[in-house]
Amino acid sequence: MSVIFSSHNGGAVLPKMLESLTRTEAPVGGWKLIAIDNASTDDTRSILESYRDGLPLTILSEPVPSKNRSLNRGLEIAEGDFYVFCDDDVIVQEDWLVKWRAAADDHPEFELFAGSTVPHWPADAPKLRMKDMVISIAFGTNEQQKGGPCDSRCMFGTNMAIRASVFGTGVRFNENIGPNGSLAYPMGSETEFALRLAALGYKCWFADDARVRHIIRPKQMQIPAILLRGYRWGRGQAHMREQHHYSPSRLSRKNHLRWALYPLLMPFYDPDEAWARQWEWVADQGYEDGWRECQGLAPKWLQKQGPRLAHRFRH
Repeated sequence: MSVIFSSHNGGAVLPKMLESLTRTEAPVGGWKLIAIDNASTDDTRSILESYRDGLPLTILSEPVPSKNRSLNRGLEIAEGDFYVFCDDDVIVQEDWLVKWRAAADDHPEFELFAGSTVPHWPADAPKLRMKDMVISIAFGTNEQQKGGPCDSRCMFGTNMAIRASVFGTGVRFNENIGPNGSLAYPMGSETEFALRLAALGYKCWFADDARVRHIIRPKQMQIPAILLRGYRWGRGQAHMREQHHYSPSRLSRKNHLRWALYPLLMPFYDPDEAWARQWEWVADQGYEDGWRECQGLAPKWLQKQGPRLAHRFRH
């Protein structure tokens, strides 16, 4: 099998990720690791080079900032019958590849596989007053999912696998969605890919014992950063043509109304209601801007530092 991942300026987390890979047990048939240095300006390349002797590693370079473009480059040299994808900020279990090999062999009727991603907090786990779906979007985790057949939306780029035969049909990752070096890229590249494959009839299995821990950095736990994820998610939903419950014109009017009223009303909401309203608003700002982008129009809500936030959520 081949393990493929892309890294853009991943120097702060790559050593932990690569070190965990040195401890993982080799699956039957062996494995190949393909790392793509995606337009990094830090020490990503030198870190990757330092692990050549300890891992079955091939390093590629992709100068255009785009995670999906990088993954497509990796597919050009992938080998084996099963391709596993992860990110540069995960810590894998010692039996990770063994569990993936077992999932592929035990469920031949499935072509798509979602693995379990749990958070690796920088300190004690925080008490988050968020819905599970929001936590999943904010931190890229799916620890609530049970093993078995699942919706293809359960596939996260932190930990997923696809049979090589799927790529043999010519399908590739969409290079117009996902991380691209910009602040507010449309999020959901793996979801868009999984939905396309599901529409072609491919079935997905959740392998809950093929597990990684997703490294959550302190800055990712700051409120503006979490809300920026909400904006990216909404923008990605529009790019994937996911239906919104409001028409574009009605959504635009609602966003403007919130922009006018929330500075006055937010101080009077209790914390849970204020948070729920702000999260919904940033997601809707992202959706409107994503819809506008698909129409060839400039974003309306994106500012230099991210989407519009009520004052109580700016720090």
